[in-house]
Amino acid sequence: MAAAAAGAAATVLAPTFVAPSTGATAGAMAMGTTPAKVSQASSAPGAVVGAGAAAMVAAAAVRPTKRSAKKVVRMATATDVDVDTECINAIRFLAVDAVNKANSGHPGAPMGQAPIGYLLFAEEMQHNPQDSKWVNRDRFVLSSGHGCMLQYSLLHLAGYESVSMDDLKQFRQWGSKTPGHPENFETDGIEVTTGPLGMGISNAVGLAAAEAHLAAVYNKPDMPLIDHYTYTIAGDGCMQEGISHEACAYAGHLGLGKLIAFYDDNGQHGRECHPEGHQGGQGLHGQAHAHQGEDDHRLRVPQQGGQPRCPWRPAGCR
Repeated sequence: MAAAAAGAAATVLAPTFVAPSTGATAGAMAMGTTPAKVSQASSAPGAVVGAGAAAMVAAAAVRPTKRSAKKVVRMATATDVDVDTECINAIRFLAVDAVNKANSGHPGAPMGQAPIGYLLFAEEMQHNPQDSKWVNRDRFVLSSGHGCMLQYSLLHLAGYESVSMDDLKQFRQWGSKTPGHPENFETDGIEVTTGPLGMGISNAVGLAAAEAHLAAVYNKPDMPLIDHYTYTIAGDGCMQEGISHEACAYAGHLGLGKLIAFYDDNGQHGRECHPEGHQGGQGLHGQAHAHQGEDDHRLRVPQQGGQPRCPWRPAGCR
């Protein structure tokens, strides 16, 4: 996306489950969960979620909350890897338990994308669970909407009242607020409805374009009224659709530097998805590189030894 989709080459290939530590942190223990309860993730999801919620609060307490006007990536000044692990695993196990209960859904995407989602909601994004319509909030769009348990888990753990534990238990049930794909008219905190591949990243381009337009119209040198980012997670299926290519070209044309895209690579490259000799045979890595362009403002969660890590953080995110 040229300078628009910084970080479009982020890869989540092989999610690795990390068992919650037996030595729970003070933040994780604040809600009365014992180490034994924390370690029994599949059999006691409530205990793990409680620990994860408390850990997310504890993690946020040690990180800066004010974004520099010229800063694209906010660097964490302090981190607790144990707290991060508890939070990420809480997201993963919520997704697994909900999918298992519904006997339907996609657990793989939430498990692999959990570190990205946690990083955005706990550290990077400006948002207010008590005011989900705040005009200057950062926008999050899950283009790979089939992995919506990631978004529901994040909303619940971040404190959005629109997604309760009971709502998570009703995942993919008739009339629930947690349908099989995100729907903004059903669930408060969902920016746009996604599902058809490529639609989410295209909507994200539109949101970023709207931010750029409003900033140009209303911002003054000493009063930046409009200043927010748009984050999206897109899979290789999204990048195989024509709508995503047109939207990305449009984003590059406008130079949307506040559009941050994460590319979730499932290994389905051109040779698996296109006839031999088709242009798609160049592979999706080439597309992501082309969209990324030469912009140095890249937000990545690369792989090392099968585990995501965050190189811009002091201790990494493993």
